[in-house]
Amino acid sequence: MDNNEVKKLQEERISLYDDFYNNKLPKRLPVDAMRMSLNMLAEYSGKNIFNVQFDYSQLAEAHEKVTNELYSDVSPLAGAGVATRIPSFYQILGSQSFVMGGSGLMQHPEVVGMLEEDYDALIEDPYACLLERVIPRQYKALDSNNTASTSKVIPMAQAALRDNAAAIGAIVQKATEEKGYYPGPPRGSAGFGAAPYDFLADQLRSFSGISKDIRRNRNKVKEACEALYPLMLKYAMPAKPSPQGIVSTPLHMPTFMREKDVVDVWLPTYKKMVEQLAAAGARVNAFCEHDWMRYLDLLTELPAGTILRFEYGDPQTIKDKLGKKYIISGLYPINLIKTGTKQQVIDKAKEILDIMMPGGGYLFGFDKGALVYKDINMENYIALAEFVRDYAVYENAGESFGTPLNSEGFKLEPAPVKSKYIFDWEEFKGKYPYTPEFAKANFQGYDDEMFRFYLNLLV
Repeated sequence: MDNNEVKKLQEERISLYDDFYNNKLPKRLPVDAMRMSLNMLAEYSGKNIFNVQFDYSQLAEAHEKVTNELYSDVSPLAGAGVATRIPSFYQILGSQSFVMGGSGLMQHPEVVGMLEEDYDALIEDPYACLLERVIPRQYKALDSNNTASTSKVIPMAQAALRDNAAAIGAIVQKATEEKGYYPGPPRGSAGFGAAPYDFLADQLRSFSGISKDIRRNRNKVKEACEALYPLMLKYAMPAKPSPQGIVSTPLHMPTFMREKDVVDVWLPTYKKMVEQLAAAGARVNAFCEHDWMRYLDLLTELPAGTILRFEYGDPQTIKDKLGKKYIISGLYPINLIKTGTKQQVIDKAKEILDIMMPGGGYLFGFDKGALVYKDINMENYIALAEFVRDYAVYENAGESFGTPLNSEGFKLEPAPVKSKYIFDWEEFKGKYPYTPEFAKANFQGYDDEMFRFYLNLLV
């Protein structure tokens, strides 16, 4: 394609997303589920999976080959985000939360960062508790008793993250420009977050720990979720919210909980967080991990326009209960790409699309992402992408569908993080009275950057 053709194709793709996220039926569904992870690309190209993770530029040629074989409206390789576990970053910091396994995959073992006796400290000043107690336990190089070591490894880790993310970003940017891919939502509009309870369970108390706590110390768990809420909201809030910029929140714990505990302990702070993000104009993508069929009525309490991605469930029931108020995604079994015939792969896609497409509000997606290349059959992957592109077409494109984001009209309710470690402008100004007032935003921005650095270690 010449430059004019590439530009025209990109404009068409941009219009697909613009229409969809503005509740207008697009000409066809965007094809953006056919991703290739860094590890998948390494195996696809025959590269050593260990070596590649310390020099991502080795994947440039493989990604270019994939873009010539696999149809997608976005770059098959996504840019580096919070969920991109870059080994050098975690190794420099001595992480026990994210470690490289013998297969080359980064793994998250069950670890305890917060002891049961730390609940009071967490409730009193959650940010301080994370900095003083949790992070030093999870990241051995960030020893609060060895400030010299800590002051050395933090900039090292930041440099490793920056350089590796830049290498990945260069591959994605090149493909986007050459293939006319959708360039993504407005800069600064995407994000990542966690339900307060899930955050408490995942990196602080562990699955087994929180399972005991909810029975033994129920009130402490509730207080901890409330205390963590301002941190989780601040972390998830994009710099420049937009309905096209997705804030991803994987939902880990509810399917392992009693329904009364979900309603009373898990839901209140997550619901409040999603409402505040919607009030700011940010759209949450809630990945409902495992089987949420018993919680479908509970999900109706979330703001309109939220994306609900399902791992398991009955498509027709989900559509009937949630399809008018929410955007639905997921449900296609990724394992079928590996085990099924080409016709079976296409038939399953047709079955789901025939249910979910009428009336709008569905984004084609998998029940889970493929982790390694052997999780898929590439020929089936290619065939599925082309089928979705050609079949998922709307004859009534341009008509409105669904319920716009935040149709309820939620209002922003500030929930500032209060901690002895949050930058205090008045205190700073008292020490340095000649600092101009306009510099306040700069210093707060630096503090926000470090806040995100530390929270990134725990999500």
